[in-house]
Amino acid sequence: MSIRLHEIHPSLAHFPLVLVPLAIASDLIGRLTDNRVLMRFAKALMPVAAASGAATAAAGLAAQEAVTRTGEANDLLVTHRNLNAGIVGVVAGLAVARARTAYPGTGYLVTGLAVVAGMAYTAYLGGKMVYRHGVGVAAAGGVRDGKSPDLGRDGLAESARVAAANVIEAARHASRDLGAGRIAPALRKR
Repeated sequence: MSIRLHEIHPSLAHFPLVLVPLAIASDLIGRLTDNRVLMRFAKALMPVAAASGAATAAAGLAAQEAVTRTGEANDLLVTHRNLNAGIVGVVAGLAVARARTAYPGTGYLVTGLAVVAGMAYTAYLGGKMVYRHGVGVAAAGGVRDGKSPDLGRDGLAESARVAAANVIEAARHASRDLGAGRIAPALRKR
């Protein structure tokens, strides 16, 4: 049994979904209780949370090109991708800001709480893609041939090549969608 390329993204997604809220909650509780240990923990954790978000985003781009989606499922994917790209950027900014101070500021905490809410929403969109539309589920026809190779020992080099090609293709699709004003099409009223 081995993992396929498109399955890496949901495997990694749990890390930023836990680490970002943990860092923000630790800073918030630390600030409210003047607990310096919690604030030092949060300060050290935020760069790890940001790195996990970046890795998850890269895996998501590779997965995007490996799965089939049309109509509402594609709108969900585009919205999920674009909102998460913004979230990854904001979390990186939070990590940089937090590294520069011993105490979290109010703006940092408010932004962090907004990010956590945004992450919950984009996680919901990801789940909706899978559970309602079967995106990435082979039995539902949700995987494109040749775009999600098996990652077994014998297939690592091929998987790396396909992943790189998928990320490049996904970046082109993201650029095209953004250029056409398709930022969050799943938010349109139907």
